[in-house]
Amino acid sequence: MANLLTILRKQIDKLEQQINLANDQQFQEPYFDEQLFQTNKIVTDKTFYLEKIKQTYQVLVANIKLEKVEQITFLSDKLVNQIAALTRELATQNLRPKGFQNIIAETLAQKHMRHLDYLRRLQDMKYELELSPEIINQSKIAALDNRIYRCEQAIKKIEFEIENDID
Repeated sequence: MANLLTILRKQIDKLEQQINLANDQQFQEPYFDEQLFQTNKIVTDKTFYLEKIKQTYQVLVANIKLEKVEQITFLSDKLVNQIAALTRELATQNLRPKGFQNIIAETLAQKHMRHLDYLRRLQDMKYELELSPEIINQSKIAALDNRIYRCEQAIKKIEFEIENDID
C-alpha cells in the first residue's frame, strides 16, 4: 500500500511541476464536473484543482491508517479521476487558441439555449440506447440519467439567473 501511495504522490508532484510550467488561460466555463472537485464556481486557476487533489490524497492517507475500506475505495477512485482530469486538461491546453479569444461573451439566453440543446442530445442518446436491439446496458442508462439530471439542474440555475436579471 505504501508503494501505491508513493506512486500517487509522485504523480501529484509531476502535475504540480506541469502546472508551474503551464500558461494559464481564462475560460468562461468551469474546467471540470462540479462533483469531481466539489466546487460550483468558475475557477480558472489550475493550482486550485491541484490543492483539491492534495486534499483528497491527505484524506485517503488518513483513511488508510484508519483501515476504512469503503472510504479507501471511494477516495482512490476519486483521486485517480481527479488526477486524470487535470492531466488531460494540461495535455490539451496547447490545442486551444491563444489569448483571450476563449472568453466568449454569451448572454444568459444563449447559454440557456445551448444547455437546452445539450439536454435534447442527452435525451436522444438515452432514447436510442433504450431502443437498441442489443442487451440494455443499465449502467450506461444510469450514467445518462445522471448527466440529464445535472443538465436539468444547470438549466434551472440559468433560468433562475434570467428571472433575477429581469427584476
